[in-house]
Amino acid sequence: MDRALVVEDHDLMRLALIAEVKASVDDCLVIGAQTLEIASEQLSDQVFDLIIIDPGLPGFDPMSRNDRLEVVEKIIASSPKAVHVVVSGSDTLAEAEEFRKIGVAGYVGKTGFTRGVLAGVLHNIATNGFSMRLSKPVMEAPDLHYSGLTPREQEIVDLMACRERGVRRKTIYEEMGARCEISVCTVEKYYKQARAKLLRRGRIPRGF
Repeated sequence: MDRALVVEDHDLMRLALIAEVKASVDDCLVIGAQTLEIASEQLSDQVFDLIIIDPGLPGFDPMSRNDRLEVVEKIIASSPKAVHVVVSGSDTLAEAEEFRKIGVAGYVGKTGFTRGVLAGVLHNIATNGFSMRLSKPVMEAPDLHYSGLTPREQEIVDLMACRERGVRRKTIYEEMGARCEISVCTVEKYYKQARAKLLRRGRIPRGF
């Protein structure tokens, strides 16, 4: 079983990152830490395979280059064998390069960090050694969430709502199927179930 540590001070973001780790890594125990102190306690007590880090933690100036480097350096020093991925709300190409030089394997901007991005980053790290995804505003339509959808149904709704013009539904089925390790037919079933539920509510998102 893999062990992952998510170091993020904002509660909702930490929970979202934990959910993404669980969706991206099979058989994984995930620990969340709000501060560097809590993270350090966990790192001294157990070995982690994956660590997600927000460099702007409490007790440090989130706008200070030196403070952000200090946060990441301390975590890497306590877990040299782990895969470290920095997730930042104020990401820059220059900072990504600085973190890469001290041993960070992945650097991801929070804007545009949608479902499935972490899985793609981890895959890139495994094949290329480093992965970078800078913030990119990609929203062209509002989010639509319905409590009557299952998580898989909601996922296909999200993917269909943001697909680029000209991309076929089958392509989305194949991408989701490969990422979730399920068949294309199963993904199509989720799509049809979600569409039927939304039709009954009288609201179908654009592109769906």
